[in-house]
Amino acid sequence: MRYLNVFYESQLVGRMKEDDELVYSFEYADSWLASDNRFALSLAMPMTQKVFGNRITRSFFENLLPEGEVREHLQSTRGISSDFDFLEQYGRDCAGAIIVTDQSAFVPGVGPTKAVPVDMERVYAAISDRQPVADVIAEMDPGYLSLAGAQDKFPVIYDGTTFLLPTRGAPTTHIVKAPIQRSGVKESVYNEYYCMELARAVGLSVPKCSLVDGPHTLFVVERYDRYVDDSGVHRIHQQDFCQAQGITSASKYEDKGGPSLRQNYQLIRDSVRPDGIISSVQAFLDWIAFNLIIGNNDSHSKNISFLLREGQNELAPFYDLVSTAIYPKLKPTFAFKIGDRNEFSKIGANQVKQLEESLEIRPATFQRRLASISEKVIAAKDHLAKEVCATHSEAKIPLRISELINTRLRSLKVQGAL
Repeated sequence: MRYLNVFYESQLVGRMKEDDELVYSFEYADSWLASDNRFALSLAMPMTQKVFGNRITRSFFENLLPEGEVREHLQSTRGISSDFDFLEQYGRDCAGAIIVTDQSAFVPGVGPTKAVPVDMERVYAAISDRQPVADVIAEMDPGYLSLAGAQDKFPVIYDGTTFLLPTRGAPTTHIVKAPIQRSGVKESVYNEYYCMELARAVGLSVPKCSLVDGPHTLFVVERYDRYVDDSGVHRIHQQDFCQAQGITSASKYEDKGGPSLRQNYQLIRDSVRPDGIISSVQAFLDWIAFNLIIGNNDSHSKNISFLLREGQNELAPFYDLVSTAIYPKLKPTFAFKIGDRNEFSKIGANQVKQLEESLEIRPATFQRRLASISEKVIAAKDHLAKEVCATHSEAKIPLRISELINTRLRSLKVQGAL
């Protein structure tokens, strides 16, 4: 039997266990259940139940980890064979408010903390060599790598000029994304920056982000699950929609058995604070519309989350907004079915009507949200694309995405969705 302690600041939340047959479980600590600061790790792990079995435990903790090529590389170079091993080594700065550490390690929040500069020469060298930058960070400070998702990224403290890594479980403030090295995927940092800023321009809630120039341009985004006050940096708990529904990352896409738009819509209605239901479901509809328009086929259920504020769930700012449709080699179908279709060229009036019926919203509600977002995108996209390309001469993709949006909007009109 092996154990990992789960902390919120210096308070023990509970223990994750792996038995001799590699079956996982999690148990809330009695002291946590009696604490004034207590909160459930996820909606699938309510505090009315103390112990959770393998499926639910895995669904929460596995969703904290890197995926795909980044994880495979770290597993091969670091000798990691399981989710448990990964969390044991790299669980000190997870998404949300928790810290995961082994029994014999430090108690987070106790003792002095410091920050050390990231060796950016090594980071840039790794990018040039088409190697994961996560490996560089893992060597610098084991513990600061548990960032979910498939993209190569790492958490830092960033003051606008210097990238720093904290120690002893102190929280980070930003996430740095390196250019995607996959064949056929170019200018990913400019793509994401443009799409995030376009989302901001049309009224979607997104975290602050920037491009940092150097031998390779990096995309830097402010962590929305952190806040800073006079006493320092603090964590805010979050859960993505897979964690909230007890689903592992392997099922994040609807066509892989993951949540549908209806299930996610109902999750929002059932879970957010009562005075935020209307604004949250409207934001969700706008998120769907925006992703359809820009061609973000990777807008799966891990790419939408809840934040916990004052004991109540609210929809987190939107993140990972990227036009994947601009890359012919990537997944061509939308992450969710719109009605009975997920092929964009076949999404029209019937599919919009089916979606509205599925969500049990008034007729033409989504169509109006789609039309409104479309108008705002048209008004903002060209100027923003030219601005990004003017300030970064090597950037070409914002103009290409702007043209792709024109094509996609024409398709929606021809099919009667607009």
